[in-house]
Amino acid sequence: MNLIPYWTQRADFSSTEYAPVDVDAAVRAFESHDWQDEWRLYDELEDTGAECCLPGIGFVRQDGDILHICPDKNSNAMVHYHFAAPRKLLGFIPWGSLSGETRFGVARSAVVELIRFFFEGRHDRMIERLGPPNRPLERTGYASRSAPSS
Repeated sequence: MNLIPYWTQRADFSSTEYAPVDVDAAVRAFESHDWQDEWRLYDELEDTGAECCLPGIGFVRQDGDILHICPDKNSNAMVHYHFAAPRKLLGFIPWGSLSGETRFGVARSAVVELIRFFFEGRHDRMIERLGPPNRPLERTGYASRSAPSS
């Protein structure tokens, strides 16, 4: 069984780290977290001009790969996937470099799949499921314009 630690981050930059969990507990942690409460805090901080960040949940595998998910006010999320990308220096010397992919507007059902692929170490499926990069215009105003305030 693959156990991976995780953290949650609040809009005020505070975070809580958790002991390693299996994939089912990771999915439950994502799905059961009160994201609406996190967005209320975000809105309060933003309204007062205080510094704030997107609330989210993240997982770090032993190999250093990171999956960071920031749900929005709708049923979507911004997903950051950081991983070691194998490369060859001069065409034959193995060399690794860090790489990353970010997608906006990822459906919650896809996020659950990504968590499962991440726990399985399925880099190929992660990249496939993330799909092509978003257009640059889709990146603007993510937090405050992703959904009407309720």
